[in-house]
Amino acid sequence: MRKFFPLLLLAFSVPALAHPGHGTDSFQAGFLHPLAGLDHLLMLTGAGVLSALSGRKLLLPLATLGMMLTGAVAGSLLGGFSGVEMLIIASLAVCGVMMFKTENRLLLAVPALAMFHGWAHGVEMSGHSFWLFTSGFMFASAMVLCISFAAGLLLRRHDRLRKTFGGGLIVSALLALMS
Repeated sequence: MRKFFPLLLLAFSVPALAHPGHGTDSFQAGFLHPLAGLDHLLMLTGAGVLSALSGRKLLLPLATLGMMLTGAVAGSLLGGFSGVEMLIIASLAVCGVMMFKTENRLLLAVPALAMFHGWAHGVEMSGHSFWLFTSGFMFASAMVLCISFAAGLLLRRHDRLRKTFGGGLIVSALLALMS
């Protein structure tokens, strides 16, 4: 039962922290979102850990950042579409599943799905606030990716902990689907 306790804690925290109330008009709001928006934090952490586990030093984090920026620009220019939230949830599930078996062929799904995290915010922003929010968002995202990459290097030696983290990502995706 003790090994499932972290999953239970995560399960009860997901709905409350998925999208905290914040503005989209400043660098500070952009910086805080990847740290306080649990869906973004988990996806970025998963991408950093997967990068370390796969042995691809910078490819996955840089691709993830690039696709989030691409998504933000696309969302700002093209607007929203139905299903973007489902794709954000899918990013958590994909990262979680890959913690059990890192398939190099599937690693590109992580930055591809990360694009929709940026897209969702690009839709919300306009004018000068776009670049203020996006620069904060990208800076904080890069920090989370670096820290989670370092954590991933440690998880290489701890198979059970890596799988527990992967299970937590899958549970968070399922809970997001239910909310």
